[in-house]
Amino acid sequence: MGPIAGSGGYWVATPGSWIVARPGTLTGSIGVLSGKLVTGGLWQKLLFNRETIAFGDHVLLENDERPFSEEERAIVRADINRIYRAFLELVASARKMTSDEVDAIGQGKVWTGRQALERKLVDELGGLDDGIAKARALAGLPEKAQVREARGPRRLIPPLAQPAAAGGWLAYLFEGLKLLNRAPALAVVEYIPGDLTWH
Repeated sequence: MGPIAGSGGYWVATPGSWIVARPGTLTGSIGVLSGKLVTGGLWQKLLFNRETIAFGDHVLLENDERPFSEEERAIVRADINRIYRAFLELVASARKMTSDEVDAIGQGKVWTGRQALERKLVDELGGLDDGIAKARALAGLPEKAQVREARGPRRLIPPLAQPAAAGGWLAYLFEGLKLLNRAPALAVVEYIPGDLTWH
């Protein structure tokens, strides 16, 4: 783990055979955050007229024109609880702990690498070289086995605007999927003051 591996970063690291974190790494944050920004009144003040046409129950759940109704809030809470329980079970299984033990150190709490080691969320303190050494050992490779660091692109390059004539639309689609597959993992969290639900 580098400087930060919290929430989604910790979720991604959890299935690893051995987790190495720097002493100052911010990690943990086993929790789920959800909400939405309500901008309905803003558009009226800016003299914008918006009209929404929708059919079906709860299709406007994430609509920004109004806050959640009580029924919608219950749906969001149920989703948060379901995802949080799945997170707890994933960590409990990987770290050989009970869900209750994980819950006690979960609930969105953030730990330094040193604190995470004390709480059994990571296995060792160290940097990249320590992680590489452990990976070699786990793979049964000699200490001096050559290692190559693979890095994704600094920024994604979108597919060509016009699909290649040779491959047509299918080649265009596969090129886009290939680029998405090379993309770094991203975690998106909405912080919504006023209509925020946290577990």
